[in-house]
Amino acid sequence: MAELPTIREPVQMTSAYGSTLPSYGSKRDVGKVLLETLAAPSNAVRDRKAPQDWNAAFNSHVKISDKDKNKSESQRDASNRLIKELDQKTKSKQSEINRRLQDRITTVSYWKQRLTTEHASICQEITNLTMSKQKTQQALASTELPTEVSTNCLKNRENREAIDLVQDLVDDELLNELNMLSDVQKLLATRIGHSDDRLKVLNDCKVALELDIRDKEECLRLDEHCYKLNNGTAGLQAIAQPSLYDAHSNTVEKHEEFSQINLEKSEIARVMSCLQRELNDFSINKSNDELQKQSELVGAMFRLRLKELTDAKTGLESQLEKTNLEITSVEDSLHQLREALRGKDGPLKVATTRFAVRAKRPNVEQTRDHVHGGLLSEINDINSSQESLKNQIACAEETLHRLLKNKERLQQDIGIKKKSIQIDEQQCLRLRKTLSWRGFRPAGM
Repeated sequence: MAELPTIREPVQMTSAYGSTLPSYGSKRDVGKVLLETLAAPSNAVRDRKAPQDWNAAFNSHVKISDKDKNKSESQRDASNRLIKELDQKTKSKQSEINRRLQDRITTVSYWKQRLTTEHASICQEITNLTMSKQKTQQALASTELPTEVSTNCLKNRENREAIDLVQDLVDDELLNELNMLSDVQKLLATRIGHSDDRLKVLNDCKVALELDIRDKEECLRLDEHCYKLNNGTAGLQAIAQPSLYDAHSNTVEKHEEFSQINLEKSEIARVMSCLQRELNDFSINKSNDELQKQSELVGAMFRLRLKELTDAKTGLESQLEKTNLEITSVEDSLHQLREALRGKDGPLKVATTRFAVRAKRPNVEQTRDHVHGGLLSEINDINSSQESLKNQIACAEETLHRLLKNKERLQQDIGIKKKSIQIDEQQCLRLRKTLSWRGFRPAGM
């Protein structure tokens, strides 16, 4: 082998055009010189290189190569460290996200459970309030018969006659009962209207809860799906511009506040519904008790009035019986008076005949003797007796006439009392027996 030349100090080199070439200490400078040399005209005279130039180029290449190798090793070490750090960071972040997903799933499940429990409660409250409303409607419908009965009683009692057509306590209490029934109907109608309003609020809350529960279920489904994803899951694709999903997102505080508001609205609606049910039950029970007491009072007034009518009828019948007896007595007395009057005709005829016959006595015999005075006295006494008897007969006839009129009035009044008793007892009280105040209070109360 030929012996390698010794490395000598680099010397200045001249180009084909005689210009002095500078020395280069880097790979970039050598490459630039080579490019400029290659770009020289082809007809230029190519200079021969000196051994020193060759040695300088060799040493330059070695230095540049070592430098690049060291730099590459440093860069490779930095890359390995970066890869490990980023891999550890990614794994740590992914683990943290999994933990947060698990926490989020737990939180959403907690809210979903609360919403589901409240939904069940509000559904039960809707059922309870609906039943309470139906009971109130039944109670309102139950007031129609008492109203009709009381109205018919007043109409029937308008058929009473004469003095019995009186505004008595029965009429007053029947009117009070009608007024109470009207007030109860207005009250129950108001309770039904308020129940409808409460049911609307309850149903709105129920719908809001259902929507929130549905959203929670969808959220749980998506978060559980995300929680199950891992780096080995097939079909994963990178989603471009994930920041776009933040435009419509809410904070955790707003998310919990939204569900809390739904729960609070539902709880308030249930409390108000419970109060409404209590008001309905209270109104039904109170109205039932008041109307039952009023019905008993009306019944008591009817019985009191019937007793008064019966006593009055009995008194009138007793008075009629006495009147009939008195009429018989007066008729007997009148008959005796008339017989006595007729009995005076004979003595009067005898006396007047005697007086007329004695008036025919002749001359001096025509004296006013004791017989003459006695006949005049007798005739006057008989005439006076007849006048007395006629006056007594007239008085007796007048008394009899009054007694007969009184008898007729008594009979008419007894007939009126009988009709009043028939109206109150047979029509009104029998009609009121159809009332069932236990039916006013709905079944189950």
